[in-house]
Amino acid sequence: AEEAFGAKLYVTRTHAVLLEFLHASVSKGAALQWVMESLGLERDQVIAFGDSHNDIELLRMAGTGVAMGNADAEVRAASDLVAPPNTEDGVAHVLEDRLWV
Repeated sequence: AEEAFGAKLYVTRTHAVLLEFLHASVSKGAALQWVMESLGLERDQVIAFGDSHNDIELLRMAGTGVAMGNADAEVRAASDLVAPPNTEDGVAHVLEDRLWV
């Protein structure tokens, strides 16, 4: 598909056996950038959480990118922090510990 559509296609994994095929300008990172610009937010005012490859751009765009404990190594490497797994309320633990108010 990448050979056929070239730069018009963005391919990412959402699970070990699932692929997403999107227009090259579409990603969670691009969406977060749009939201930040629309709300006048700086990167250091934003925290994002993710666990799959389709979250990597999102995690890099946020001032603080947090990989869930169940994320694979590539997602963790793109993050600033690693939270406990989603099965252990990882998001809540990070938010409580960081006092994001």
